[in-house]
Amino acid sequence: MKLPPLLLLASPDDYLLELERAEVGEAWKSDNQGGEVKLLDAAPPAHRLIEEIANPSLFAPERLLVLKDASGYFPKRDKPEAQVEGAALARALAALPLTGVTVVLGLVVGEEPEGELAAAVAKRGEVRFLPLPPAPKPWEEGRVTAGQRALLEAKILRRVAPELVGNAEVVDALCEAYGFRPRELAQAAERLALSERADAESVREQAGAGECSPRQIEDALIKRDRAALARLFGTLDAGGTLTGWRGDAIDLDKEAGFLGRFLGGLLRQALEVRAQAQRAGLARELDPRRCAADWWYTKTFRPKLHKPLAAAIESAPDSALAGRSAWQLHRMFRLAAAYDEGELLAALARLDASGAERARRALARATFGALLLALVTPRAA
Repeated sequence: MKLPPLLLLASPDDYLLELERAEVGEAWKSDNQGGEVKLLDAAPPAHRLIEEIANPSLFAPERLLVLKDASGYFPKRDKPEAQVEGAALARALAALPLTGVTVVLGLVVGEEPEGELAAAVAKRGEVRFLPLPPAPKPWEEGRVTAGQRALLEAKILRRVAPELVGNAEVVDALCEAYGFRPRELAQAAERLALSERADAESVREQAGAGECSPRQIEDALIKRDRAALARLFGTLDAGGTLTGWRGDAIDLDKEAGFLGRFLGGLLRQALEVRAQAQRAGLARELDPRRCAADWWYTKTFRPKLHKPLAAAIESAPDSALAGRSAWQLHRMFRLAAAYDEGELLAALARLDASGAERARRALARATFGALLLALVTPRAA
Protein backbone atom coordinates (compact mmCIF):
# COMPACT_ATOMS: atom_id res chain seq x y z
CA MET A 1 0.00 0.00 0.00
CA LYS A 2 1.18 3.51 -0.78
CA LEU A 3 1.84 5.48 2.39
CA PRO A 4 1.41 9.22 2.68
CA PRO A 5 4.58 11.23 3.44
CA LEU A 6 3.23 11.99 6.93
CA LEU A 7 1.33 9.52 9.08
CA LEU A 8 0.22 9.95 12.69
CA LEU A 9 -0.82 6.64 14.28
CA ALA A 10 -2.77 7.00 17.52
CA SER A 11 -4.56 4.57 19.82
CA PRO A 12 -5.49 4.23 23.51
CA ASP A 13 -3.67 0.87 23.61
CA ASP A 14 0.10 0.78 23.22
CA TYR A 15 0.18 -2.79 21.91
CA LEU A 16 -2.38 -2.19 19.16
CA LEU A 17 -0.37 0.89 18.22
CA GLU A 18 2.79 -1.22 18.13
CA LEU A 19 1.17 -3.76 15.79
CA GLU A 20 -0.15 -1.06 13.46
CA ARG A 21 3.29 0.57 13.36
CA ALA A 22 4.87 -2.79 12.49
CA GLU A 23 2.39 -3.36 9.66
CA VAL A 24 3.08 0.10 8.26
CA GLY A 25 6.82 -0.57 8.40
CA GLU A 26 6.46 -3.90 6.63
CA ALA A 27 4.33 -2.33 3.92
CA TRP A 28 6.88 0.46 3.39
CA LYS A 29 9.78 -2.00 3.15
CA SER A 30 7.86 -4.05 0.61
CA ASP A 31 7.38 -0.97 -1.59
CA ASN A 32 10.89 0.40 -1.05
CA GLN A 33 13.40 -2.42 -1.40
CA GLY A 34 16.75 -1.21 -0.09
CA GLY A 35 15.25 1.82 1.60
CA GLU A 36 16.63 3.07 4.90
CA VAL A 37 14.63 2.77 8.14
CA LYS A 38 15.42 4.83 11.22
CA LEU A 39 13.63 4.32 14.54
CA LEU A 40 13.44 6.90 17.32
CA ASP A 41 12.03 5.89 20.68
CA ALA A 42 11.19 9.22 22.32
CA ALA A 43 10.53 12.65 20.86
CA PRO A 44 13.73 14.73 20.51
CA PRO A 45 13.54 18.55 20.54
CA ALA A 46 11.52 19.68 17.53
CA HIS A 47 14.53 21.21 15.75
CA ARG A 48 16.39 17.87 15.96
CA LEU A 49 13.50 15.96 14.39
CA ILE A 50 13.16 18.62 11.70
CA GLU A 51 16.85 18.17 10.85
CA GLU A 52 16.37 14.39 10.65
CA ILE A 53 13.46 14.84 8.24
CA ALA A 54 15.17 17.47 6.07
CA ASN A 55 18.61 15.84 5.68
CA PRO A 56 18.63 13.21 2.90
CA SER A 57 20.36 9.89 3.34
CA LEU A 58 23.76 9.30 1.74
CA PHE A 59 23.05 5.61 1.27
CA ALA A 60 19.41 5.25 0.15
CA PRO A 61 17.05 7.26 -2.03
CA GLU A 62 14.06 6.52 0.22
CA ARG A 63 13.85 6.78 3.99
CA LEU A 64 11.31 5.78 6.62
CA LEU A 65 11.60 7.76 9.84
CA VAL A 66 9.52 6.26 12.69
CA LEU A 67 9.06 8.05 16.00
CA LYS A 68 7.54 5.52 18.40
CA ASP A 69 6.42 8.04 21.02
CA ALA A 70 5.42 11.50 19.81
CA SER A 71 3.77 12.51 23.09
CA GLY A 72 6.49 15.13 23.60
CA TYR A 73 4.79 17.22 20.91
CA PHE A 74 1.26 16.93 22.29
CA PRO A 75 0.62 19.02 25.42
CA LYS A 76 -0.63 17.61 28.72
CA ARG A 77 -1.10 19.20 32.10
CA ASP A 78 2.27 17.96 33.28
CA LYS A 79 4.01 18.79 29.97
CA PRO A 80 2.93 22.28 28.88
CA GLU A 81 6.23 22.73 27.03
CA ALA A 82 5.03 20.13 24.50
CA GLN A 83 2.72 22.76 23.01
CA VAL A 84 5.71 24.89 22.00
CA GLU A 85 7.57 21.91 20.54
CA GLY A 86 4.48 20.64 18.72
CA ALA A 87 3.75 24.07 17.23
CA ALA A 88 7.33 24.39 15.97
CA LEU A 89 7.17 20.94 14.38
CA ALA A 90 3.77 21.71 12.81
CA ARG A 91 5.11 24.88 11.14
CA ALA A 92 8.12 23.00 9.79
CA LEU A 93 6.02 20.12 8.42
CA ALA A 94 3.87 22.61 6.57
CA ALA A 95 6.93 23.95 4.73
CA LEU A 96 9.33 20.99 4.32
CA PRO A 97 9.43 19.39 0.83
CA LEU A 98 9.26 15.80 2.26
CA THR A 99 11.00 14.37 -0.79
CA GLY A 100 12.23 10.80 -0.42
CA VAL A 101 11.13 10.54 3.21
CA THR A 102 8.12 9.05 4.98
CA VAL A 103 7.54 10.12 8.57
CA VAL A 104 5.46 8.02 10.97
CA LEU A 105 4.59 9.35 14.42
CA GLY A 106 3.10 7.16 17.16
CA LEU A 107 0.92 8.43 19.98
CA VAL A 108 -0.87 6.67 22.83
CA VAL A 109 -3.96 8.78 23.46
CA GLY A 110 -7.52 8.16 24.58
CA GLU A 111 -9.22 10.20 21.86
CA GLU A 112 -8.49 11.17 18.29
CA PRO A 113 -5.62 13.67 18.48
CA GLU A 114 -6.36 17.33 17.88
CA GLY A 115 -4.37 20.56 17.76
CA GLU A 116 -1.91 22.29 15.49
CA LEU A 117 0.38 19.34 14.88
CA ALA A 118 -2.45 16.87 14.19
CA ALA A 119 -3.95 19.38 11.73
CA ALA A 120 -0.58 19.81 9.98
CA VAL A 121 -0.19 16.04 9.58
CA ALA A 122 -3.77 15.65 8.31
CA LYS A 123 -3.21 18.40 5.72
CA ARG A 124 -0.16 16.76 4.16
CA GLY A 125 -0.75 13.14 5.12
CA GLU A 126 -3.03 11.10 7.37
CA VAL A 127 -4.08 10.88 11.01
CA ARG A 128 -5.05 7.26 11.67
CA PHE A 129 -6.81 6.74 15.00
CA LEU A 130 -7.36 3.17 16.23
CA PRO A 131 -10.24 3.34 18.73
CA LEU A 132 -11.06 0.59 21.20
CA PRO A 133 -14.49 -1.05 21.38
CA PRO A 134 -16.53 -0.03 24.45
CA ALA A 135 -15.81 -2.04 27.59
CA PRO A 136 -18.54 -4.34 28.96
CA LYS A 137 -21.36 -2.59 30.77
CA PRO A 138 -21.69 -3.44 34.48
CA TRP A 139 -24.71 -5.63 33.76
CA GLU A 140 -23.13 -7.61 30.91
CA GLU A 141 -21.80 -11.10 31.46
CA GLY A 142 -18.30 -12.05 30.36
CA ARG A 143 -14.97 -10.27 30.46
CA VAL A 144 -15.03 -8.98 26.88
CA THR A 145 -17.76 -7.69 24.59
CA ALA A 146 -18.46 -8.99 21.11
CA GLY A 147 -16.71 -5.91 19.70
CA GLN A 148 -13.63 -6.43 21.86
CA ARG A 149 -13.49 -10.10 20.92
CA ALA A 150 -13.76 -9.28 17.21
CA LEU A 151 -10.88 -6.82 17.50
CA LEU A 152 -8.74 -9.31 19.42
CA GLU A 153 -9.30 -11.93 16.74
CA ALA A 154 -8.80 -9.59 13.77
CA LYS A 155 -5.88 -7.52 15.06
CA ILE A 156 -4.13 -9.82 17.55
CA LEU A 157 -4.73 -13.50 16.86
CA ARG A 158 -4.74 -13.16 13.08
CA ARG A 159 -1.26 -11.64 13.31
CA VAL A 160 0.48 -13.55 16.10
CA ALA A 161 -1.29 -16.95 15.93
CA PRO A 162 -3.49 -17.24 12.82
CA GLU A 163 -3.97 -20.96 13.37
CA LEU A 164 -6.06 -20.18 16.46
CA VAL A 165 -8.53 -17.95 14.61
CA GLY A 166 -11.86 -19.70 14.26
CA ASN A 167 -11.22 -22.04 17.21
CA ALA A 168 -14.11 -20.73 19.32
CA GLU A 169 -13.25 -22.81 22.38
CA VAL A 170 -9.67 -21.54 22.51
CA VAL A 171 -10.66 -17.93 21.83
CA ASP A 172 -13.29 -18.17 24.59
CA ALA A 173 -10.66 -19.43 27.01
CA LEU A 174 -8.16 -16.70 26.06
CA CYS A 175 -10.77 -13.98 26.50
CA GLU A 176 -11.88 -15.40 29.84
CA ALA A 177 -8.32 -15.77 31.13
CA TYR A 178 -6.90 -12.42 29.96
CA GLY A 179 -9.87 -10.17 29.26
CA PHE A 180 -9.21 -7.18 27.01
CA ARG A 181 -5.47 -7.01 27.66
CA PRO A 182 -4.12 -7.26 24.10
CA ARG A 183 -0.42 -7.63 24.90
CA GLU A 184 -0.91 -10.36 27.50
CA LEU A 185 -3.40 -12.19 25.30
CA ALA A 186 -1.00 -12.03 22.35
CA GLN A 187 1.87 -13.44 24.40
CA ALA A 188 -0.36 -16.26 25.63
CA ALA A 189 -1.57 -17.01 22.10
CA GLU A 190 2.01 -17.17 20.79
CA ARG A 191 3.00 -19.60 23.56
CA LEU A 192 -0.09 -21.69 22.86
CA ALA A 193 0.60 -21.83 19.11
CA LEU A 194 4.12 -23.14 19.83
CA SER A 195 2.93 -25.76 22.31
CA GLU A 196 1.98 -29.32 21.53
CA ARG A 197 -1.62 -28.79 22.70
CA ALA A 198 -3.60 -25.80 21.47
CA ASP A 199 -6.82 -26.24 23.42
CA ALA A 200 -8.83 -24.48 26.11
CA GLU A 201 -7.36 -26.54 28.92
CA SER A 202 -3.85 -25.49 27.87
CA VAL A 203 -4.95 -21.85 28.00
CA ARG A 204 -6.16 -22.28 31.57
CA GLU A 205 -2.98 -24.12 32.57
CA GLN A 206 -0.84 -21.33 31.15
CA ALA A 207 -2.90 -18.61 32.79
CA GLY A 208 -2.38 -20.15 36.22
CA ALA A 209 -4.79 -20.03 39.09
CA GLY A 210 -6.46 -16.85 37.87
CA GLU A 211 -8.06 -13.95 39.69
CA CYS A 212 -10.85 -13.30 42.13
CA SER A 213 -12.50 -9.87 42.20
CA PRO A 214 -14.94 -8.21 44.63
CA ARG A 215 -17.47 -7.98 41.82
CA GLN A 216 -17.35 -11.76 41.32
CA ILE A 217 -17.90 -12.36 45.05
CA GLU A 218 -20.77 -9.88 45.09
CA ASP A 219 -22.37 -11.54 42.05
CA ALA A 220 -22.17 -14.95 43.70
CA LEU A 221 -23.74 -13.59 46.91
CA ILE A 222 -26.59 -11.92 45.02
CA LYS A 223 -27.34 -15.21 43.26
CA ARG A 224 -26.76 -17.34 46.41
CA ASP A 225 -24.43 -19.38 44.20
CA ARG A 226 -22.46 -21.77 46.43
CA ALA A 227 -20.61 -23.32 43.49
CA ALA A 228 -19.39 -19.95 42.24
CA LEU A 229 -18.20 -18.94 45.73
CA ALA A 230 -16.40 -22.26 46.16
CA ARG A 231 -14.63 -21.75 42.82
CA LEU A 232 -13.60 -18.21 43.71
CA PHE A 233 -12.09 -19.13 47.07
CA GLY A 234 -10.61 -22.25 45.47
CA THR A 235 -8.88 -19.93 43.02
CA LEU A 236 -7.39 -17.98 45.92
CA ASP A 237 -6.33 -21.16 47.72
CA ALA A 238 -4.59 -22.34 44.54
CA GLY A 239 -2.48 -19.18 44.48
CA GLY A 240 -4.80 -16.91 42.53
CA THR A 241 -4.74 -13.14 42.85
CA LEU A 242 -7.31 -11.09 44.71
CA THR A 243 -7.92 -7.87 42.81
CA GLY A 244 -9.42 -4.58 43.91
CA TRP A 245 -12.32 -2.74 42.29
CA ARG A 246 -10.03 -1.27 39.62
CA GLY A 247 -8.42 -4.59 38.76
CA ASP A 248 -5.21 -3.92 40.69
CA ALA A 249 -3.73 -6.81 42.66
CA ILE A 250 -4.14 -6.63 46.44
CA ASP A 251 -0.87 -7.08 48.32
CA LEU A 252 -0.80 -10.38 50.16
CA ASP A 253 -0.26 -8.73 53.54
CA LYS A 254 -3.32 -6.52 52.95
CA GLU A 255 -5.63 -9.20 51.59
CA ALA A 256 -7.32 -10.18 54.86
CA GLY A 257 -8.03 -6.58 55.78
CA PHE A 258 -9.42 -5.85 52.32
CA LEU A 259 -11.75 -8.87 52.41
CA GLY A 260 -12.89 -8.07 55.95
CA ARG A 261 -13.77 -4.46 55.09
CA PHE A 262 -15.39 -5.43 51.82
CA LEU A 263 -17.56 -8.22 53.24
CA GLY A 264 -18.45 -6.29 56.38
CA GLY A 265 -19.44 -3.32 54.23
CA LEU A 266 -21.61 -5.49 51.97
CA LEU A 267 -23.50 -7.03 54.89
CA ARG A 268 -24.08 -3.69 56.62
CA GLN A 269 -25.21 -2.04 53.39
CA ALA A 270 -27.64 -4.88 52.69
CA LEU A 271 -29.10 -4.47 56.19
CA GLU A 272 -29.50 -0.73 55.67
CA VAL A 273 -31.14 -1.21 52.28
CA ARG A 274 -33.70 -3.51 53.90
CA ALA A 275 -34.40 -0.90 56.58
CA GLN A 276 -34.61 1.99 54.09
CA ALA A 277 -36.83 -0.02 51.73
CA GLN A 278 -39.27 -0.58 54.59
CA ARG A 279 -39.22 3.15 55.41
CA ALA A 280 -39.97 3.93 51.77
CA GLY A 281 -42.85 1.44 51.58
CA LEU A 282 -40.94 -0.95 49.34
CA ALA A 283 -40.78 -3.99 51.63
CA ARG A 284 -42.82 -6.09 49.17
CA GLU A 285 -40.20 -5.48 46.50
CA LEU A 286 -37.53 -7.25 48.59
CA ASP A 287 -38.28 -10.49 46.82
CA PRO A 288 -35.40 -12.24 45.05
CA ARG A 289 -37.80 -13.61 42.41
CA ARG A 290 -38.86 -10.09 41.47
CA CYS A 291 -35.29 -8.78 41.40
CA ALA A 292 -34.13 -11.63 39.17
CA ALA A 293 -36.67 -10.87 36.43
CA ASP A 294 -35.38 -9.84 33.01
CA TRP A 295 -34.85 -6.09 32.68
CA TRP A 296 -35.79 -5.58 36.33
CA TYR A 297 -33.36 -2.67 36.64
CA THR A 298 -34.61 -0.77 33.58
CA LYS A 299 -38.30 -1.62 33.89
CA THR A 300 -38.81 -1.65 37.65
CA PHE A 301 -35.99 -0.39 39.83
CA ARG A 302 -34.89 2.68 37.92
CA PRO A 303 -38.37 4.08 37.06
CA LYS A 304 -40.32 2.96 40.16
CA LEU A 305 -38.09 2.09 43.13
CA HIS A 306 -35.01 4.25 42.89
CA LYS A 307 -36.56 7.63 43.66
CA PRO A 308 -38.39 6.66 46.91
CA LEU A 309 -35.44 4.54 48.07
CA ALA A 310 -32.93 7.32 47.39
CA ALA A 311 -35.17 9.84 49.17
CA ALA A 312 -35.33 7.63 52.27
CA ILE A 313 -31.55 7.21 52.23
CA GLU A 314 -30.82 10.91 51.79
CA SER A 315 -33.17 11.80 54.67
CA ALA A 316 -31.42 9.40 57.03
CA PRO A 317 -28.56 10.91 59.06
CA ASP A 318 -25.08 9.50 58.34
CA SER A 319 -26.30 6.90 55.85
CA ALA A 320 -23.52 4.74 54.37
CA LEU A 321 -25.52 4.65 51.14
CA ALA A 322 -25.82 8.41 50.62
CA GLY A 323 -24.66 9.56 47.20
CA ARG A 324 -24.72 6.11 45.62
CA SER A 325 -25.75 5.87 41.97
CA ALA A 326 -28.94 4.16 40.83
CA TRP A 327 -26.89 1.24 39.54
CA GLN A 328 -25.04 0.80 42.84
CA LEU A 329 -28.29 0.97 44.82
CA HIS A 330 -29.92 -1.57 42.56
CA ARG A 331 -27.05 -3.99 43.23
CA MET A 332 -27.44 -3.45 46.97
CA PHE A 333 -31.20 -3.92 46.70
CA ARG A 334 -30.76 -7.26 44.93
CA LEU A 335 -28.30 -8.37 47.61
CA ALA A 336 -30.67 -7.27 50.39
CA ALA A 337 -33.53 -9.16 48.73
CA ALA A 338 -31.50 -12.38 48.60
CA TYR A 339 -31.25 -12.65 52.43
CA ASP A 340 -33.56 -11.94 55.32
CA GLU A 341 -32.52 -9.75 58.22
CA GLY A 342 -31.69 -12.72 60.45
CA GLU A 343 -29.31 -14.22 57.92
CA LEU A 344 -27.48 -10.92 57.42
CA LEU A 345 -27.18 -10.23 61.15
CA ALA A 346 -25.93 -13.76 61.85
CA ALA A 347 -23.31 -13.50 59.08
CA LEU A 348 -22.16 -10.11 60.34
CA ALA A 349 -21.86 -11.44 63.89
CA ARG A 350 -19.81 -14.42 62.69
CA LEU A 351 -17.57 -12.10 60.69
CA ASP A 352 -16.99 -9.76 63.63
CA ALA A 353 -16.25 -12.70 65.95
CA SER A 354 -13.97 -14.55 63.52
CA GLY A 355 -10.98 -12.20 63.71
CA ALA A 356 -10.28 -13.13 60.10
CA GLU A 357 -9.07 -9.61 59.24
CA ARG A 358 -6.09 -10.19 61.53
CA ALA A 359 -5.46 -13.82 60.60
CA ARG A 360 -2.71 -15.14 58.37
CA ARG A 361 -3.54 -15.24 54.68
CA ALA A 362 -4.44 -18.95 54.33
CA LEU A 363 -6.51 -18.97 57.52
CA ALA A 364 -8.21 -15.70 56.58
CA ARG A 365 -9.22 -17.05 53.17
CA ALA A 366 -10.56 -20.26 54.71
CA THR A 367 -12.49 -18.30 57.34
CA PHE A 368 -14.04 -15.87 54.88
CA GLY A 369 -14.89 -18.68 52.48
CA ALA A 370 -16.56 -20.80 55.15
CA LEU A 371 -18.52 -17.83 56.43
CA LEU A 372 -19.89 -16.95 53.00
CA LEU A 373 -20.69 -20.56 52.11
CA ALA A 374 -22.69 -20.78 55.34
CA LEU A 375 -24.53 -17.57 54.39
CA VAL A 376 -25.60 -18.85 50.98
CA THR A 377 -26.76 -22.24 52.27
CA PRO A 378 -30.22 -22.84 50.73
CA ARG A 379 -33.07 -21.89 53.03
CA ALA A 380 -35.09 -24.65 54.56
CA ALA A 381 -38.30 -25.40 52.68
